[in-house]
Amino acid sequence: SDPRQQQLLMQSARVSYNNNGDHQRDSSYGVSTELAPSSSNATTEEMLMSVAHQCYKSGDFRQALDHSKAVYDRNPMRLDNLLLLGAIYYQLHEFDLCIAKNEEALRIDRKFAECYGNMANAWKCVLTLQEKGNIDVAIRYYLVAIELRPNFADAWSNLGSAYMRKGRLTEAAQCCRQALSLNPHLVDAHSNLGNLMKAQGLVQEAYNCYLEALRIQPTFAIAWSNLAGLFMESGDLSRSLQYYKEAVKLKPTFADAYLNLGIVYKALGMAAEAVVCYQRALQSKPDYALAYGNLASIYYEQGNLDMAINHYRQAITYDTGFLEAYNNLGNALKDSGKVEEAIHCYRQCLSLQPSHPQALTNLGNIYMEWNMMAAAAQCYKATLSVTTGLSAPFNNLAIIYKQQ
Repeated sequence: SDPRQQQLLMQSARVSYNNNGDHQRDSSYGVSTELAPSSSNATTEEMLMSVAHQCYKSGDFRQALDHSKAVYDRNPMRLDNLLLLGAIYYQLHEFDLCIAKNEEALRIDRKFAECYGNMANAWKCVLTLQEKGNIDVAIRYYLVAIELRPNFADAWSNLGSAYMRKGRLTEAAQCCRQALSLNPHLVDAHSNLGNLMKAQGLVQEAYNCYLEALRIQPTFAIAWSNLAGLFMESGDLSRSLQYYKEAVKLKPTFADAYLNLGIVYKALGMAAEAVVCYQRALQSKPDYALAYGNLASIYYEQGNLDMAINHYRQAITYDTGFLEAYNNLGNALKDSGKVEEAIHCYRQCLSLQPSHPQALTNLGNIYMEWNMMAAAAQCYKATLSVTTGLSAPFNNLAIIYKQQ
């Protein structure tokens, strides 16, 4: 029998922080300080605006949206409210509306640099979600924002993370250092620079960057999470656990930190705790494919095939390119006796990546069970052309040749 590798998903599920728009202090918005209301209507508008700001800062984005919309109904041309609306929509992951509100503001003032920065952040998220594999639109907006306001430290920092996503590491480092020259206390830039160091294999330098961010702002959850990731990858699970716990304590809606905390618990053999973490991640981010996939894997290991199948399907719904979810769903379906559906899953996986070794091996196993030896041998040979790390293709090919 074949030792299939259903767990490929688990260790590839870690998230690299600050390299996408989700965890940066991206959605800056200007606050007008020169308004002098001269009527009761203006006073009401100011009160609504003040409450909207307070709700935003406290993380109550839905309440902030209600109050900001009320201001918009009274005064759709108010720039600081348009910027705030864009920031709220960004936090709610409604990126198209974020972009729309910033575009409204730019129609009023073409040189409103913050709008370009916020639109870039939103486009970066949209492009990530759509898996277009490029963030050129975001980079263009950051460059416009910087051209309008050369001392815009946040835009420099986020441009650095965008360049890093493109693999342009030299430019990324220059941008992060430019951001820090403008604002040495910009914790996002320290964290982004740490990610850059980590990507280049400079672990100690990355560690120092994260520590500097925490020295400046001890409550910076992203840096705690990045620090945890370093220890997770080095195998120090106890410290990793400690730091991920700190991250989610400081930011209870930090879905990625909950995901990785779950992975650490899973590695420590604490499946129940891992399940709770993945569920918490989904509370904050209901479309989180990796969390569904990791939950499914635990249910699969526990023999709860119906739950595993349901969660793998959810993972694929939210990420149609999730290779391991297709492969693992195939395994769960096969174990449930739904072999034709399993074959369909393996083939979907292979349509996305024709050389996927686990899917090739699993498909070969089914052909072998059906006594379709030529087709099975073809799958096993294809597996061995891309990896020698699986024993099943060697063993099963030997059996096939022995029978011939």
